[in-house]
Amino acid sequence: MGQSKKAVVENFLSKFHGGSWPDFDQVVSLFSEEAVCYVVYPSTPPVHGRQALKEELQRQSKDSSNPRCEIKGIACEGDRVYVERVDYFVTLGKPISVCFCSVFEVGDDHLIKAWREYLDPADPARQLGIGGEDLEKLLQG
Repeated sequence: MGQSKKAVVENFLSKFHGGSWPDFDQVVSLFSEEAVCYVVYPSTPPVHGRQALKEELQRQSKDSSNPRCEIKGIACEGDRVYVERVDYFVTLGKPISVCFCSVFEVGDDHLIKAWREYLDPADPARQLGIGGEDLEKLLQG
């Protein structure tokens, strides 16, 4: 069971390769209708449901381009899949890399029901040459 849940997350993250944003309808179809997602846990408010997640990803795509995800490590325990990864973007015209630890919860229906991102926000702020308040505005739209 754990391996199939791991495959669900790997499939989702594989959509963020190739230098352009993926088809957002296809991406959110991997989530349950009532999924709860955090751009930065616990700093940002949760995004509830597929449509809100699609809108959040579209919002992020306005400031960033060329997304690429590199998985460094992945593990499963029960319904949780833990991922260490580095994401690469061009954000506000600057190439950046962001280190994440993510937790995904995957249901028995093989849909993602929760997604929480953990990162050090000072690192992307430094790379972008902006302060904490400006980064918060960027993260929250």
